[in-house]
Amino acid sequence: MTEIDAELCVEEFLTKFEVEDQEKLELEYGVEIEADAVVHACRIIKQYPDVFQFNSGGTLLDDTEKAILQMKVVELVEEASLRLRHKFDYSREGEDELEMGEYRLHRALVELNEIEKERGPSTQKWRDRVAKEREELKDMWNKLEIKWLQLQTSRQRYDIRAREALLLERMREGLVFYLNEGGLKNNFSGMLQWIDEHVTELLYTTRKDFKHELTVSSHAIALAASLLIDAPPSQLLSESLLLQNHESIKRVIGQEHVLLAVSAALSRQRPPRRPIGSFIFMCGSGCGRTEIAKLLATLVFGKKDMLTEFDLEKYTGPNSLSRLLGVLSSSHMEPGKKGELGVKKRHLGVILFDNVDKAPVSIIDLLTQIIGFGYLVDGHGNTVDFANTLIIMTTNVGCDQLWPWNCKCADEVQKFPVKEGLFDDAWERNHNSCYLSLLRETKNHFGSQFLEYVDDVIGFRSLSSQQLKAVARLQLRDLAVYMTQKGLIIYSSEAALDIIVRRSAWPGDRIKGGEKIRMWLEQNLVPVLFEMISKNEISDLSVMYIEASVETDQLSFRMEKTGRLLEERDANQLASLKELRLMYQKEKERAKRIYMLRKFQNKLMASANVGLDHVTNVVQDLVNIIQDLITIPSSIIRSFLDNPKKVAMAALNEDEVRQNKRAKKGTKG
Repeated sequence: MTEIDAELCVEEFLTKFEVEDQEKLELEYGVEIEADAVVHACRIIKQYPDVFQFNSGGTLLDDTEKAILQMKVVELVEEASLRLRHKFDYSREGEDELEMGEYRLHRALVELNEIEKERGPSTQKWRDRVAKEREELKDMWNKLEIKWLQLQTSRQRYDIRAREALLLERMREGLVFYLNEGGLKNNFSGMLQWIDEHVTELLYTTRKDFKHELTVSSHAIALAASLLIDAPPSQLLSESLLLQNHESIKRVIGQEHVLLAVSAALSRQRPPRRPIGSFIFMCGSGCGRTEIAKLLATLVFGKKDMLTEFDLEKYTGPNSLSRLLGVLSSSHMEPGKKGELGVKKRHLGVILFDNVDKAPVSIIDLLTQIIGFGYLVDGHGNTVDFANTLIIMTTNVGCDQLWPWNCKCADEVQKFPVKEGLFDDAWERNHNSCYLSLLRETKNHFGSQFLEYVDDVIGFRSLSSQQLKAVARLQLRDLAVYMTQKGLIIYSSEAALDIIVRRSAWPGDRIKGGEKIRMWLEQNLVPVLFEMISKNEISDLSVMYIEASVETDQLSFRMEKTGRLLEERDANQLASLKELRLMYQKEKERAKRIYMLRKFQNKLMASANVGLDHVTNVVQDLVNIIQDLITIPSSIIRSFLDNPKKVAMAALNEDEVRQNKRAKKGTKG
């Protein structure tokens, strides 16, 4: 098939789908389906024919194969529509994002206000970070405000609101008439058609208002297909696996080079059936290795809980391999018990093997099989597939003598695949680098065969005291969010941060850095927060200050209301954003109720032969929903009562415009 023939085939397929299936699915689920989404669904099905049970004889499809392909595309698009609709109706994700965005802006304004009072170097660096965060949040809110003010203007135009009120009132009166006059039995099909006309028009404006959230795009298709194919959505979209502007990346302190190295490795072509990527993270215990593993789970697979962790320090005994794989003859395992890798069988996600340098040779051989060939066979002969996983291994080999490292040679190494330097002894002799010495230690410990399969070996830098303070600030933010639901903001002074970082670091302690700070805060700050919560001392949008006493070197805590800390301009902006968020929630609830009308209409169609009592109950439920929807602002009601003729003419004009659009589109009205 030539390229021109392929384009004509796609064009023909799209036209047929639009005429026969698109409007039906859009009305069924109250969504809008993009043409690119249909093309993408077609491409995915042809790319994974075994998963979708679609077998074609060649590139040029016959009529039967086209019909089967169309059916499969409809099924995939319908699945994406169903998931999109379910997310819109039952998930609070959009509302939570707005609420969290408002809270983050509030927090940034408070922090900037307090930072102006201090002059420490780490405080000023944090100020630059928060100022950038504030500008990004303001930009986001400005765009949102423009969008929703347009919606507000649209919803408040008396002709549109009054037209909807007229439709709803007409529906309510008509259904009550059918109920009271016995029309359900005599003219059931006529009633269904009459309902369909009204609900279709209401859904039209709902889709228009929430176009972004109710549009089936290529991304929505990839999300629906990824669960069936067991592959990350980014792989189905042919996108870069790392999005450099992702919000979670801002949590990485002092290890930005790690993300650059991982991104470069993932962008290279990989052999078939191998894992998405495999990496060794050297040194840096407590400096963000697990945090970056969670970040990669978010970036590559969509959420941070797509992470499975194995601490190989716990697998050093004689039966360690048995525990992982499951071996029938093991004296310490029940016969037939599966191993942990077999039980978890995670075909998708990040797998973190901590302390890989502590693992025995048998487990290193097992990891060589996984990263080299993408699968392993458990103790029962079952194949566990790792082709769609990202493998991360951590090691502390050599870090006692050579870590921390900060030489410039390390930055030069990151510009190309690290193994070019790893296996070139002359390169190391010419560059006196702690980092390259670490690579040599790693090669001597694991052997070249294991490292040949690894995509990259990346060293973590030690964190300076300023960077540790930034880590502490991030962890204080996390505590404020997770401990309370009242929008608490925790602000620590520079002197208090010095005490927190100093007390959390003990010489010779195996646990270091951010992990140790987190443990210290859990032991010392969390009890204080619990006590305040039990005494009801934490109110909505309050600030908890952590300060240090110069004389006693002790921490103190006090609470303030944020209203007194913000300038009038900032306080007014936050108030307007809150109104905007509440309006969004109200309009979304209205849209969900309108979609419920469609669901009850489908219920009516399905209950045609069930019995009159059941039909009567469904119609009564419809009347109740319509009654809830008839909530028109008093100003619009007055406009409607003052000039009903003008409203009727506006409604008539809208009908004519819509009919002309449908006629041009060539679809059923």
